[in-house]
Amino acid sequence: MARAGYFVSLAVKLVTELDLRKSPWNEGLGISGEFLDRQLYLLGCMVHASAAFEKLGEHPLRDLRQQFQETEIGRLLLTVAVAVRNAMDQNPSRAEYWLQGVDDNVGALMPLDGKNKTESVLKFREACNKLIHCLSINFDYKSKKPKRGMALIPLVHLYGINAMKGNEEWKATIDVNKFIRVASQLT
Repeated sequence: MARAGYFVSLAVKLVTELDLRKSPWNEGLGISGEFLDRQLYLLGCMVHASAAFEKLGEHPLRDLRQQFQETEIGRLLLTVAVAVRNAMDQNPSRAEYWLQGVDDNVGALMPLDGKNKTESVLKFREACNKLIHCLSINFDYKSKKPKRGMALIPLVHLYGINAMKGNEEWKATIDVNKFIRVASQLT
């Protein structure tokens, strides 16, 4: 009997729902532009501070860089990609408006199927898709013998499988600076 009361109160509660699905102001999850700008700022700081840590010599910040750098940069890239893609999907005309005249090439995409090695331009929206669906993320390092936690170059390499195309493997390389530039136009 208690369950029936729960469903009655839930049904009453649903009547007060404000349905914005068809509203031109629908922003999807409604993540604020200020939040996204902050994430982009942090992403830029992490990528570009990485090399500056080399000048510190033996310093605890270098140990912290080794512990957190790749994980935190990956988290920020994914956070931005999900939030921006959600906003783009909820209001495509808004994204088209903000990207008018903007070069949204942020990297390169290449199939890894063995036959076709043709590299194509990676547009911002597709870069967000690749970040969301990648199986692996690799970072580009300044060292010729790289290890996690070393000084970075602002490039990330994503690998994944396109299930819609017969499990075709792909590699996407994203220029983090270009990604930030385009994403900042949408926030």
